[in-house]
Amino acid sequence: RGLFRSGSIRDNRVRGVIRSEMVSLIKECVEGDPVAAEFILLHLISHIYGRKDEIMAIGKFAVNLTKCPNKSSGFVDCLSTLFSSVSEKTFLLPLTISNLNNSTLIPKKDYTSNRLVSGLLQLPLGSQIILDETVLEPGQLQPAGVENLKALGNLISWQKLTYDFGFNYNIEFECDTRVLILGEGKSLLPSDITVPLSPMTPSPDYPSLTTKITSHPLLEKFRRYLTVVRTIEYSDVSEELQKVIEEDFVEERKKDRENVTGDSLHRALVVTRLYAMSRGHKKMEVGDWRDAKSLERDRITRIMSQGS
Repeated sequence: RGLFRSGSIRDNRVRGVIRSEMVSLIKECVEGDPVAAEFILLHLISHIYGRKDEIMAIGKFAVNLTKCPNKSSGFVDCLSTLFSSVSEKTFLLPLTISNLNNSTLIPKKDYTSNRLVSGLLQLPLGSQIILDETVLEPGQLQPAGVENLKALGNLISWQKLTYDFGFNYNIEFECDTRVLILGEGKSLLPSDITVPLSPMTPSPDYPSLTTKITSHPLLEKFRRYLTVVRTIEYSDVSEELQKVIEEDFVEERKKDRENVTGDSLHRALVVTRLYAMSRGHKKMEVGDWRDAKSLERDRITRIMSQGS
């Protein structure tokens, strides 16, 4: 109990325990899958911390979780409950054909009433969107549906939302919105990383697990943990780690030139940064790099074996 005293969340030992407890709870939601649980935690920690050339959003980490249980399982509702329990600004959007065709995702100017009609994607900074593709069924997308898909893709790729003022006059505003995509197969929408779900335990009783989540004794600690690690003043990579990364990249490139590329290195660095933050580290350490590489290796192996 003393370990969880008020204000102790900034202690590395406490953060380590809370991190472990949070991963354990996420694992229950994803049928015991430790790889998916880790990537979901990293996703929850991610946030935009800069813009390159005022265009590319630095820090975004959109995750596409595939091989998800079907829509009737309760899986999506359970995971959504977990997210809303640890992050206040969580929005679940079922991607049905009807929702895509009939929803207003971007703000639009109504000149009849002379007001700006808000869109569903017009959210506060730091919000969380869960896109549920497990409910997607064959159907015909109308022009409005196509535009909504385009808006979602723009939000995920560039973290920008278009405001439609009509007469071909649009203004883009910058966002900081985490996007998690859940589906049975790989999404047509872009993402920063794809994680196929690989169950390690039987499917839980999702309604019971959902109730357990809402009454979990550490929810407040989880919220504080996420707040603290997101606001860590992160410094550059040390010269020692730069050397280790360069040596690892050269060696791995010799073995697999096709898959070991600049893009794969960038992705590994993004994962490592988030991994270090999740541990409360102010800069990447060699251990963070090794552990993040192992996690990424497990993910890639899974994709190759499952064909996702």
